[in-house]
Amino acid sequence: MPTPGASGGATPGATPGATLAGRAMLGGSAASLAQAKAELGRRLAGQAATAAPAQIAAELFALTDALDADPALARALTNPNRPAGAKHRLVQTAMAGHFEPAVELAAWTAARRWSKDGDLADALELMAFDAQLAAAEAARVLAQVEAELFDVDAVLLDNRELRTALGDLTAAPALRLRLVGEVFGSAVRAETLALLERVVAHPRGRGVRHSLQYVGDLVAARRRRLVVNVTSAVALTDGQAGALAEHLAKRYGRAVQLNVTIDRSVIGGVRVRVGDQVVDGSLATRFTELRRDLAA
Repeated sequence: MPTPGASGGATPGATPGATLAGRAMLGGSAASLAQAKAELGRRLAGQAATAAPAQIAAELFALTDALDADPALARALTNPNRPAGAKHRLVQTAMAGHFEPAVELAAWTAARRWSKDGDLADALELMAFDAQLAAAEAARVLAQVEAELFDVDAVLLDNRELRTALGDLTAAPALRLRLVGEVFGSAVRAETLALLERVVAHPRGRGVRHSLQYVGDLVAARRRRLVVNVTSAVALTDGQAGALAEHLAKRYGRAVQLNVTIDRSVIGGVRVRVGDQVVDGSLATRFTELRRDLAA
């Protein structure tokens, strides 16, 4: 369950490892991503309609999917020899008739410099999630969405059959989405359900739990907090949780939110994940390493 963490020393910044769920950007793409995220923030701040962030998210997701499905389009929009104006016009033409603020944002983003073909699609997906979370924030339900994402992840951890079914790419997306609705539709808010439906229908090479943790990190970054996922064989006492949160808050200079999951398979000790950084002190891992050393 989520455990309140230390509140001192909060410093705005990105959650470690949260940038692209394991697909880090380098060089020109990293700079372009930072610019695109800042531009998204400026444009969302200028939108009077509370529904606008959700509309922008839907359009950016659609363009992400189009780039995934059409490598030639992705190459055309990330070709360093293609003028920025030409890229801008190409997106405007491809998205003609769609929600204008989203079209202009997508065209502006495509006109930046991207080091690899897939970097633009990854950036658009991240911006789409950010816009979706901005809609939840505008509705003042972001904290509830964060808690529900963690609860869904805990359910998937405990239910291998459900986890496998939702990640089965041989099944039609419509079938997987129907399962999502049947299991979680009445248990979570519409905002949470929309995020879950997105990661199940379009995993983009990630597992469902990996995607949920990715989105959870984005929520934490928006709330200016650091999410630390702790897996333990037994429940932590309030004192243990508080001491761990305080230690991590001092180490990272940010407010900390502990998400504690009980998993008997770790045997003893704890496994701590901060973004893509994992500190594994479980006995199960130590036994595995010992067996590997003995077999070497």
